[in-house]
Amino acid sequence: MRRGVLILSASMGAGHDGAANELRRRLEARGHRAEVRDFLTMAPFDIGGLVRWTYQLQLRFAPWTYELTYKYLLPVLYWPIVLIDSWFTRVRLRRVIEQFDPDVIVCTYGLPALVLGRWRKKGLLRIPVVTFCTDFSVHQMWVHHSIDLHLTVSPRSAELAQRHSAGECRAPGPLVREVFRVDRPDRDEARRWLNLAPTDRTVLVVAGSWGVGEVSDTVKAIAAAGDFHPITVCGRDEELKRDLDELGIGTVVGWTDQMPKLMAAADALVENAGGLTCMEAFAFGVPVVTYRPIPGHGRDNAQTMASAGANRYAHDDDELATALAEVTAPGIARQRLLHSASALFASDPSDDVLETAAQADFVPAPLRVRKSPRRVASVAASLALVYGGLTVGAQAVAARGVGVAKAPRGATGAAYIGVRVDRTELHDPALVAALKTSGVTVIVDGRTAQHCGRQLERLAGAGVDIGNGGWGKGRPLRWQRARNDVEHSANVISKQTGVVAHEFVPERRLDAFDQYYSRRKKEKLVKPDHTFTPTNVPATIADRGVYLLDARKSDPGVVQVAISALAERVGAAGLHEQPLEVLR
Repeated sequence: MRRGVLILSASMGAGHDGAANELRRRLEARGHRAEVRDFLTMAPFDIGGLVRWTYQLQLRFAPWTYELTYKYLLPVLYWPIVLIDSWFTRVRLRRVIEQFDPDVIVCTYGLPALVLGRWRKKGLLRIPVVTFCTDFSVHQMWVHHSIDLHLTVSPRSAELAQRHSAGECRAPGPLVREVFRVDRPDRDEARRWLNLAPTDRTVLVVAGSWGVGEVSDTVKAIAAAGDFHPITVCGRDEELKRDLDELGIGTVVGWTDQMPKLMAAADALVENAGGLTCMEAFAFGVPVVTYRPIPGHGRDNAQTMASAGANRYAHDDDELATALAEVTAPGIARQRLLHSASALFASDPSDDVLETAAQADFVPAPLRVRKSPRRVASVAASLALVYGGLTVGAQAVAARGVGVAKAPRGATGAAYIGVRVDRTELHDPALVAALKTSGVTVIVDGRTAQHCGRQLERLAGAGVDIGNGGWGKGRPLRWQRARNDVEHSANVISKQTGVVAHEFVPERRLDAFDQYYSRRKKEKLVKPDHTFTPTNVPATIADRGVYLLDARKSDPGVVQVAISALAERVGAAGLHEQPLEVLR
């Protein structure tokens, strides 16, 4: 092999990147050139970031939508997705391939495999392509019959890939860093590091780098199952860490790079997705119990691992208690799990990659874009379907409270108030004075902020929360409109007031583009429960409700009266006013 290996991954979680980087490390250790590229960066307009954000949003706030997508929509939309991916990534992906000039391309994520499989089928690419399926359960979106070789983490996974009409399939086993197989940390030292007693039965609880799933309920179930000490890794979810710290059960760990040491201290691992940490536990020799798996691939992985004898799938609290009692103590049940998990590591996947590269010595053929009417129509229809999901679909999901800010968990006795104003109100000294003492969030658009910087600066200096109300003027394309409303407007408000707007309160129906840019800008997306004018203040106020007084183009004196009336009705309900910045 002369030119090297191009590895296409995706920043959709630790599993894909972890496998890609470990394969690169092994190839480089053998003297071969290898490079990892993120496939999601190859689509324009940051579409890859939008895909990643949507996936995370589904898992965190609406797991039922991911289950629906995974089981029913993706198989139906297989070919439209292939067409869309090929259309959007064809230029940048071709450029990457031509610049690197590899002997073989390896995909540790499904989407690039579908694109390259299509190119291979049409004769547009003569370089061999290998797919490494990182999950136990191989979804249809992972395979393409024109891919040269599919590598899987278990023989059972290879059977599933073959069932989806894949080409040649092999099962060399997971790609896991060597620290989990050799030179492992000392168990006694690791337990002293965590202040554990020698007799503590420890259960390591993981939920991926995003901390998704029913983690708090899992920790409670482990504590109720017996004399176990949970060690919970929260990933990058700071809110989850705060909740677990308040719960006070076991040891709580935030983001960490000390997983080998944590596994050395553990008697068992409880997980919910079948991802990278699960594979690392198999290599380390820690028995794995899957409990309350996340929808979609998490549940499929749990069932596939159980059928392969690699894990214990606990379907309820009683099964969890039984499984933990058996696998944390020496005995046949524990040994069977460890033996099945160890047997997965049959060979080195890098051997299969190098063997595939040695069988061909080609260069990529030019990628020709045939703009037939049928193809253009197919791409247009597919784009329309995706666009509908990002707009109308996102509006329907947001109507259920998904992806928008809410009252903090467990918080009661408060109503969350915002007042949307324009230049007329901000130039009235009496109203500005009332806003300073009201305890509400003042919401302005970017164009208003351009002309009322001094007034907003004074409000911010008095401790008033300033929210972003958008730009105040629409754009024809929705992603441009969202970027203008969220990013450009927030930047103007920050420049004029010296403070950062932590909330985005659109004056229109929101869509996925608003949700994506709000997430990227770290602005909470607020969808009020009730929006009203100064002459229509609600008669009753609900606990934990979010209220927006739209005072634009209103007489400042009338607005003052409305603010006072609202405060009286909040007090009459036994509540107190809170600004929108308190929402989570």
